[in-house]
Amino acid sequence: MFSILRTGLDAANKDLAVISNNIANAGTNGFKKSEAQFEDMYHSHHNRSQEVARGIGVKAIKPRQNFSQGSLQQTNGSLDLAIMGEGFFVLGSPVGRELANQALTYTRDGSFQLDRQGNLVTTDGLPLLGEGQALINIPFKSATDDGEAILTEIKVDNDGTIEATYGLDTKNIVGRIALADFVNEFGLQNIGSARFQETGESGVPTFAAPKEGTLGKLQAGFLEKSNTDITDEIILMLRTQQAFNGCSKMMQSDIDVTKKLSAR
Repeated sequence: MFSILRTGLDAANKDLAVISNNIANAGTNGFKKSEAQFEDMYHSHHNRSQEVARGIGVKAIKPRQNFSQGSLQQTNGSLDLAIMGEGFFVLGSPVGRELANQALTYTRDGSFQLDRQGNLVTTDGLPLLGEGQALINIPFKSATDDGEAILTEIKVDNDGTIEATYGLDTKNIVGRIALADFVNEFGLQNIGSARFQETGESGVPTFAAPKEGTLGKLQAGFLEKSNTDITDEIILMLRTQQAFNGCSKMMQSDIDVTKKLSAR
Protein backbone atom coordinates (compact mmCIF):
# COMPACT_ATOMS: atom_id res chain seq x y z
CA MET A 1 0.00 0.00 0.00
CA PHE A 2 2.80 2.42 0.91
CA SER A 3 4.44 2.14 -2.53
CA ILE A 4 1.10 2.70 -4.28
CA LEU A 5 0.36 5.85 -2.28
CA ARG A 6 3.87 7.13 -2.92
CA THR A 7 3.28 6.94 -6.69
CA GLY A 8 0.11 8.97 -6.16
CA LEU A 9 2.05 11.65 -4.30
CA ASP A 10 4.72 11.75 -7.03
CA ALA A 11 2.04 12.09 -9.71
CA ALA A 12 0.32 14.92 -7.83
CA ASN A 13 3.65 16.74 -7.42
CA LYS A 14 4.37 16.52 -11.15
CA ASP A 15 0.85 17.69 -11.97
CA LEU A 16 1.30 20.70 -9.67
CA ALA A 17 4.61 21.52 -11.38
CA VAL A 18 2.95 21.54 -14.82
CA ILE A 19 0.05 23.68 -13.59
CA SER A 20 2.39 26.13 -11.83
CA ASN A 21 4.42 26.53 -15.03
CA ASN A 22 1.23 27.27 -17.00
CA ILE A 23 0.15 29.93 -14.50
CA ALA A 24 3.64 31.49 -14.37
CA ASN A 25 3.62 31.88 -18.17
CA ALA A 26 0.08 33.19 -18.52
CA GLY A 27 1.54 36.52 -19.63
CA THR A 28 4.17 35.09 -22.01
CA ASN A 29 3.55 35.82 -25.69
CA GLY A 30 3.01 32.68 -27.76
CA PHE A 31 3.17 30.34 -24.73
CA LYS A 32 1.39 27.00 -25.13
CA LYS A 33 0.15 25.38 -21.95
CA SER A 34 0.96 21.78 -21.05
CA GLU A 35 -1.35 19.10 -19.70
CA ALA A 36 0.02 16.47 -17.33
CA GLN A 37 -0.62 12.87 -18.39
CA PHE A 38 -0.63 9.72 -16.31
CA GLU A 39 -1.07 6.01 -16.83
CA ASP A 40 -1.77 3.04 -14.60
CA MET A 41 1.28 1.01 -13.70
CA TYR A 42 1.22 -2.72 -13.15
CA HIS A 43 4.35 -4.87 -13.25
CA SER A 44 4.76 -8.48 -12.24
CA HIS A 45 7.10 -11.36 -12.89
CA HIS A 46 4.44 -12.92 -15.12
CA ASN A 47 4.50 -10.33 -17.89
CA ARG A 48 7.19 -9.74 -20.48
CA SER A 49 8.29 -6.39 -19.13
CA GLN A 50 12.00 -5.99 -18.48
CA GLU A 51 11.35 -3.32 -15.86
CA VAL A 52 11.80 -4.12 -12.20
CA ALA A 53 8.56 -5.32 -10.58
CA ARG A 54 7.08 -2.41 -8.66
CA GLY A 55 3.47 -3.44 -8.08
CA ILE A 56 0.43 -1.29 -8.72
CA GLY A 57 0.21 2.51 -8.91
CA VAL A 58 0.34 5.46 -11.30
CA LYS A 59 3.17 7.12 -13.15
CA ALA A 60 3.52 10.39 -14.99
CA ILE A 61 4.40 10.38 -18.67
CA LYS A 62 5.50 13.22 -20.94
CA PRO A 63 3.18 16.25 -20.60
CA ARG A 64 1.08 16.96 -23.66
CA GLN A 65 1.34 20.40 -25.26
CA ASN A 66 -1.87 22.21 -26.07
CA PHE A 67 -1.38 24.13 -29.32
CA SER A 68 -4.78 25.80 -29.44
CA GLN A 69 -4.83 29.37 -30.72
CA GLY A 70 -4.21 32.04 -28.10
CA SER A 71 -6.11 35.32 -28.11
CA LEU A 72 -4.70 38.23 -30.14
CA GLN A 73 -3.70 41.50 -28.51
CA GLN A 74 -3.48 44.61 -30.65
CA THR A 75 -0.21 46.53 -30.27
CA ASN A 76 -0.07 48.47 -33.56
CA GLY A 77 3.64 47.64 -33.74
CA SER A 78 4.72 47.11 -37.35
CA LEU A 79 7.03 44.24 -36.31
CA ASP A 80 4.58 42.63 -33.88
CA LEU A 81 3.22 39.62 -35.77
CA ALA A 82 0.63 36.98 -34.91
CA ILE A 83 -0.01 33.73 -36.76
CA MET A 84 -3.70 33.08 -37.36
CA GLY A 85 -3.85 29.33 -37.94
CA GLU A 86 -1.15 26.68 -38.21
CA GLY A 87 2.59 27.23 -38.29
CA PHE A 88 5.60 28.46 -36.33
CA PHE A 89 8.10 31.26 -36.82
CA VAL A 90 11.58 29.90 -37.61
CA LEU A 91 14.46 31.19 -35.49
CA GLY A 92 18.17 30.70 -36.18
CA SER A 93 21.28 30.86 -34.06
CA PRO A 94 22.54 34.27 -32.85
CA VAL A 95 23.82 36.44 -35.69
CA GLY A 96 27.52 35.84 -36.32
CA ARG A 97 27.52 32.06 -36.23
CA GLU A 98 27.76 29.98 -39.40
CA LEU A 99 24.29 29.46 -40.81
CA ALA A 100 25.18 25.92 -41.83
CA ASN A 101 25.71 25.00 -38.17
CA GLN A 102 22.71 26.77 -36.72
CA ALA A 103 20.18 24.91 -34.60
CA LEU A 104 16.70 25.96 -35.65
CA THR A 105 14.04 26.64 -33.05
CA TYR A 106 10.36 27.40 -33.51
CA THR A 107 7.98 29.77 -31.76
CA ARG A 108 4.58 31.44 -31.91
CA ASP A 109 5.90 34.55 -30.17
CA GLY A 110 5.87 37.21 -32.88
CA SER A 111 7.50 40.09 -31.01
CA PHE A 112 10.36 41.20 -33.29
CA GLN A 113 12.65 44.20 -33.74
CA LEU A 114 15.63 45.34 -35.80
CA ASP A 115 19.17 44.97 -34.49
CA ARG A 116 21.97 47.46 -35.27
CA GLN A 117 22.71 45.70 -38.56
CA GLY A 118 19.09 45.77 -39.72
CA ASN A 119 18.41 42.08 -39.08
CA LEU A 120 14.94 41.10 -37.92
CA VAL A 121 15.43 39.47 -34.50
CA THR A 122 13.59 38.46 -31.32
CA THR A 123 13.83 40.54 -28.15
CA ASP A 124 16.81 38.42 -27.03
CA GLY A 125 18.65 38.54 -30.36
CA LEU A 126 17.72 35.35 -32.22
CA PRO A 127 17.17 36.07 -35.94
CA LEU A 128 13.84 35.45 -37.64
CA LEU A 129 14.47 33.45 -40.81
CA GLY A 130 12.79 33.90 -44.15
CA GLU A 131 12.70 31.97 -47.40
CA GLY A 132 15.51 29.44 -47.66
CA GLN A 133 16.10 29.84 -43.92
CA ALA A 134 18.08 33.01 -44.61
CA LEU A 135 18.39 36.10 -42.45
CA ILE A 136 15.88 38.87 -43.08
CA ASN A 137 17.77 42.15 -43.38
CA ILE A 138 16.06 45.53 -43.71
CA PRO A 139 18.59 48.28 -44.63
CA PHE A 140 18.24 51.53 -42.74
CA LYS A 141 19.12 53.50 -45.90
CA SER A 142 18.40 53.02 -49.59
CA ALA A 143 19.28 54.76 -52.82
CA THR A 144 16.40 56.74 -54.36
CA ASP A 145 15.96 59.02 -57.36
CA ASP A 146 16.76 61.95 -55.06
CA GLY A 147 19.88 60.37 -53.59
CA GLU A 148 19.82 58.37 -50.38
CA ALA A 149 16.81 58.12 -48.07
CA ILE A 150 16.36 56.63 -44.62
CA LEU A 151 13.88 53.97 -43.58
CA THR A 152 10.53 55.51 -42.62
CA GLU A 153 8.06 52.61 -42.52
CA ILE A 154 7.89 48.80 -42.47
CA LYS A 155 4.81 46.89 -43.56
CA VAL A 156 4.30 43.12 -43.30
CA ASP A 157 1.50 41.62 -45.42
CA ASN A 158 -0.49 38.59 -44.31
CA ASP A 159 1.45 36.41 -46.78
CA GLY A 160 4.76 37.31 -45.09
CA THR A 161 5.98 39.84 -47.66
CA ILE A 162 7.96 42.67 -46.04
CA GLU A 163 7.76 46.09 -47.70
CA ALA A 164 10.05 48.90 -46.56
CA THR A 165 9.41 52.57 -47.33
CA TYR A 166 12.33 54.98 -47.70
CA GLY A 167 11.85 58.71 -47.63
CA LEU A 168 8.33 59.73 -48.60
CA ASP A 169 7.27 57.13 -51.13
CA THR A 170 10.10 54.83 -52.24
CA LYS A 171 8.90 51.29 -51.51
CA ASN A 172 11.08 48.16 -51.70
CA ILE A 173 10.30 44.49 -51.08
CA VAL A 174 13.08 43.47 -48.69
CA GLY A 175 12.17 39.90 -47.78
CA ARG A 176 9.49 37.35 -47.01
CA ILE A 177 8.88 35.50 -43.77
CA ALA A 178 8.70 31.70 -43.88
CA LEU A 179 6.75 29.49 -41.47
CA ALA A 180 7.37 25.90 -40.42
CA ASP A 181 4.84 23.11 -40.05
CA PHE A 182 5.12 19.62 -38.58
CA VAL A 183 3.30 16.35 -39.15
CA ASN A 184 3.02 15.87 -35.39
CA GLU A 185 3.45 19.16 -33.54
CA PHE A 186 2.68 17.40 -30.24
CA GLY A 187 6.06 15.68 -30.56
CA LEU A 188 7.98 18.97 -30.38
CA GLN A 189 10.35 19.46 -27.45
CA ASN A 190 9.55 22.48 -25.29
CA ILE A 191 12.86 24.24 -24.49
CA GLY A 192 11.41 27.22 -22.63
CA SER A 193 10.76 30.86 -23.58
CA ALA A 194 7.80 29.70 -25.72
CA ARG A 195 10.20 27.91 -28.09
CA PHE A 196 10.36 24.39 -29.42
CA GLN A 197 12.79 22.04 -31.14
CA GLU A 198 12.03 19.22 -33.54
CA THR A 199 12.31 15.62 -32.40
CA GLY A 200 11.93 12.21 -33.97
CA GLU A 201 8.31 12.23 -32.83
CA SER A 202 7.49 15.59 -34.44
CA GLY A 203 9.08 14.74 -37.77
CA VAL A 204 11.10 17.13 -39.90
CA PRO A 205 9.63 20.58 -40.59
CA THR A 206 8.25 21.72 -43.91
CA PHE A 207 8.88 25.38 -44.75
CA ALA A 208 6.59 27.61 -46.76
CA ALA A 209 5.25 31.15 -46.88
CA PRO A 210 2.17 32.06 -44.83
CA LYS A 211 -1.18 31.14 -46.45
CA GLU A 212 0.44 28.34 -48.46
CA GLY A 213 -1.04 24.89 -47.97
CA THR A 214 -2.31 24.44 -44.42
CA LEU A 215 -0.28 27.32 -42.96
CA GLY A 216 -2.03 30.26 -41.39
CA LYS A 217 -1.71 33.92 -42.28
CA LEU A 218 0.13 36.72 -40.49
CA GLN A 219 -1.59 39.58 -38.70
CA ALA A 220 0.70 42.58 -38.30
CA GLY A 221 0.18 44.86 -35.32
CA PHE A 222 -0.97 42.00 -33.08
CA LEU A 223 0.65 39.49 -30.72
CA GLU A 224 -0.66 36.05 -29.85
CA LYS A 225 -1.01 35.74 -26.08
CA SER A 226 -0.66 32.61 -23.96
CA ASN A 227 -3.48 30.08 -24.33
CA THR A 228 -3.47 29.53 -20.55
CA ASP A 229 -6.83 30.12 -18.84
CA ILE A 230 -6.01 31.19 -15.28
CA THR A 231 -9.42 30.16 -13.93
CA ASP A 232 -9.16 26.65 -15.35
CA GLU A 233 -5.61 26.26 -14.04
CA ILE A 234 -6.54 27.37 -10.52
CA ILE A 235 -9.42 24.88 -10.45
CA LEU A 236 -7.03 22.12 -11.58
CA MET A 237 -4.53 23.17 -8.92
CA LEU A 238 -7.18 22.94 -6.17
CA ARG A 239 -8.22 19.47 -7.33
CA THR A 240 -4.61 18.32 -7.46
CA GLN A 241 -3.89 19.70 -4.01
CA GLN A 242 -6.91 17.82 -2.66
CA ALA A 243 -5.65 14.62 -4.26
CA PHE A 244 -2.21 15.21 -2.73
CA ASN A 245 -3.72 15.81 0.72
CA GLY A 246 -5.87 12.69 0.38
CA CYS A 247 -2.84 10.54 -0.49
CA SER A 248 -0.90 12.07 2.41
CA LYS A 249 -3.65 11.22 4.93
CA MET A 250 -3.96 7.68 3.60
CA MET A 251 -0.20 7.22 3.81
CA GLN A 252 -0.17 8.46 7.41
CA SER A 253 -2.99 6.05 8.29
CA ASP A 254 -1.07 3.19 6.68
CA ILE A 255 2.04 4.10 8.70
CA ASP A 256 0.01 4.25 11.93
CA VAL A 257 -1.55 0.83 11.29
CA THR A 258 1.86 -0.66 10.50
CA LYS A 259 3.31 0.75 13.75
CA LYS A 260 0.45 -0.70 15.83
CA LEU A 261 0.83 -4.13 14.22
CA SER A 262 4.60 -4.06 14.77
CA ALA A 263 4.13 -3.19 18.44
CA ARG A 264 2.08 -6.33 19.13
